[in-house]
Amino acid sequence: MPEADRAYLMIRHVEARRRRDAAALGSDEYRDASIEIASIEIDIAAMEEPPSELAQAAAAPSPGQEPQSGH
Repeated sequence: MPEADRAYLMIRHVEARRRRDAAALGSDEYRDASIEIASIEIDIAAMEEPPSELAQAAAAPSPGQEPQSGH
């Protein structure tokens, strides 16, 4: 995981939390900031979680097949 990407997400998370904290409870601004916070937290978790066995198997070359580059 590129540390710069995680740092950027953490900055966005702090900013969204500030907006949520400043908004009136139940307002559109509060809801929008809460949705953004949840989305950022999902992105961070996805970066930190290792790929599942299913994803690794899908990315693996078939027997007798040359591995493909990521380009």
